[in-house]
Amino acid sequence: MQNVFIDYPEVPWKEGWRLFSGPEDTAPLATGSVSGALTALGAAWTLQLIAPEAPCKTRLFSNGFSINARKNPEQCRIDALMSESGVLYGRVIGLPMPQLTAEADIREENGLVWANRTLLLLNGNRFVLVCNAATQEQALAKAESVLKENFETLVQSETARRELIGNLFSINPRHNAPVALAAESLSARLRESTGALHGLWSIAEGFSGNIFSLNELYPLVRAWNLIDPSVALKLAQTALSLQQTSGGFPSWANADGLVSPVAPWPFIAQAFELAWQNGRDPALLKKHLPALRKYVQWALRHFDPHHDRIPAWQSEQEIFVPQHFERGKATPELTVLLIAEIEAVLRLCEASEHAEPVAASLSEERDQLVRTLNTIFWNPAAKAFSNVWKVGHYIHEPTFGSFMPLFWRGIDPEKQTVLLERFEETHGFPGHTESNTWKQEVIDDTAHLPAIHQFMALEALRNTGGDLLMLFVRRAREGFAVWFERESIEAARGDHANNLPAYALGPVTAALVLTAQAEFERETARTPSAARQFLRWVHRWRISKTDLRIALTVLLAILIVHLAYTIPHNRDAKTRVAEAAMAYQHGHYAEALRICRRYPNNALAQFLQANLLMRADRPVQAEELYRKALIQETESPSALFGLALALQLNGDFSQAEKRYTDFLDIHEARYPEAAQLADEFLRLSREKFRRPPDWKRVYGLPMMNDL
Repeated sequence: MQNVFIDYPEVPWKEGWRLFSGPEDTAPLATGSVSGALTALGAAWTLQLIAPEAPCKTRLFSNGFSINARKNPEQCRIDALMSESGVLYGRVIGLPMPQLTAEADIREENGLVWANRTLLLLNGNRFVLVCNAATQEQALAKAESVLKENFETLVQSETARRELIGNLFSINPRHNAPVALAAESLSARLRESTGALHGLWSIAEGFSGNIFSLNELYPLVRAWNLIDPSVALKLAQTALSLQQTSGGFPSWANADGLVSPVAPWPFIAQAFELAWQNGRDPALLKKHLPALRKYVQWALRHFDPHHDRIPAWQSEQEIFVPQHFERGKATPELTVLLIAEIEAVLRLCEASEHAEPVAASLSEERDQLVRTLNTIFWNPAAKAFSNVWKVGHYIHEPTFGSFMPLFWRGIDPEKQTVLLERFEETHGFPGHTESNTWKQEVIDDTAHLPAIHQFMALEALRNTGGDLLMLFVRRAREGFAVWFERESIEAARGDHANNLPAYALGPVTAALVLTAQAEFERETARTPSAARQFLRWVHRWRISKTDLRIALTVLLAILIVHLAYTIPHNRDAKTRVAEAAMAYQHGHYAEALRICRRYPNNALAQFLQANLLMRADRPVQAEELYRKALIQETESPSALFGLALALQLNGDFSQAEKRYTDFLDIHEARYPEAAQLADEFLRLSREKFRRPPDWKRVYGLPMMNDL
């Protein structure tokens, strides 16, 4: 990105977004309820940056913001950054200067505004806000020292710091705002070292105090590897500094020194491996590898105190899948995580020069756990991984733990195939009968499936290397986009439910947003179309608007000359199919069909002809045409719904269920009326009901008149 204040995704101004100068800042500023208003938490003053009714666009960062007018955005803008705790430094171009208002008396003199221990200094087109100063003289001295900083240098520094975040942004701007908010949310959670936490750490979700949760470590490291690998390594090292004399770790630690009495999920070694792989520093590996070996040996004893080779969670506070803890019951996901931890340490041992004897003993432990997973937990009758009583029989209670063996890269290919086929058939995870319970449309709802499970599902599907990974990623990204759209509507209405901070994203959910986006970008980069390659090139190199206009003008001139001989034919085809669509919408079906038959390779003609065949009770021929239209227009909700209905009428109920579920997962929010019918037809399809009552009412929906 050339300038983060211009190139970052736009985000509507919403009350409660907090601005921190950095990890050491414990006194953030916050956005107010009125657009362009800023204040401190609990303060009796407001800094009004721009008129509330002014049409503008905003960008919010963890440590600043940008406001620009919709017309001439580069000439009419306000940019600001938190230079240190309680100090906001900004620049104004082509707009009125900000105004400070307060409940108490305000003193104004020579560009200085002083109220409630808060100073606003105006100097040319620059301004500095200093909060909670002891005296006006101290505030003024601090403001004047800040003004000596070159604002352009600060902008470029912020731009460079977010370079890797910019690489995650997609060509489709609809998916970029959640990515930006996720990255900024993670940045805002960072804190500096304390007496109890020796190193950089991140504030966890779901705790009342300042807590660093080791259960969030693996997702945090995965996400920070994408946007700032140095932070990922620091977080991993901070976690390792919490190791206890026994070799174990607490699941969380308080900034004041209090630690959890229970163990974390076994992701410690894997998190360090992820972070260490960026630089592969041998000195760092030599320093921490003994601690990791000690931890793995402790974990094997802790989770298998009776040495029966069947690991089990030791308390309800430790268990990975909530509400499934009972004494004497073992679940497959723990064995999978322990295997993955041992293998992470073994890989680190291979990179070290002094680990051969220990590596041999760990390999034996790993092999024993693999036998446990494949014999004790594998249920041949159900062809699934099941929970077991340690006394020796299976428990038929499918949970997310039954899906977790896919997280292990060494799973037997036949078992992997069974698990993936079941996931593809049901479009859900074990223990979740409704296929839509894993969707991300309600991004903060963890009742059906916690965010950590969704993150681990992404990791598991990544390890399998199959097509289902992109199915998961596409639906997750659609859910993130819908979440952001809902947040934007709330911002426009002034709704602030549950007193949550603006754009509240938990750290694991933020990590999921970033990781899913990275997977999508990686996949699209493998086989991009020519148009996508051009747009990606423009996006990555940040071609200026002027250069782009010149290039497009030249290309347009060349294109006009090139198409001079072929445009009549193309224009005739498009015009004729458009006439067919118009005739179809007006009920002139014979005329529409006559035109469509002349253009058998046109997607819209195929779709309209399929609709007419369905109305004529010929679903077999319609199914083929819907498929052809969907191949050309893969994002078409109309063709997808039509294909699902044709499959149901043809008696292919399993495929019809999949298509209806795809429609609900991807298009439910945008087409609620059609989604209601899809849900009804899905239920009937599951009951093997071939012809839904009055099914032709589908073709009265506006959505079904066009691709």
